[in-house]
Amino acid sequence: MNHTIDNFMTVSEAADKWGIPHRTIGSKLRASIVGQDKIDDWINRGLIKCYKSPSGKRKEWIISSMAMFEWFGKNEKN
Repeated sequence: MNHTIDNFMTVSEAADKWGIPHRTIGSKLRASIVGQDKIDDWINRGLIKCYKSPSGKRKEWIISSMAMFEWFGKNEKN
């Protein structure tokens, strides 16, 4: 069964599933590295989502399987 929720994951889960370092995915989520235009495009396309609480300093990311496929290709680990 393919549930919609199963198509989204945290950065840690994505790193485990694709067998790549957490920081490699993190670099895809940094506007200073990939550009704010790309980040905005991925958000607008529903590939990623970011949340930062009003009092928080840290962003929390949710990544879609489609974003991971677009960035890193097929998940060979699972």
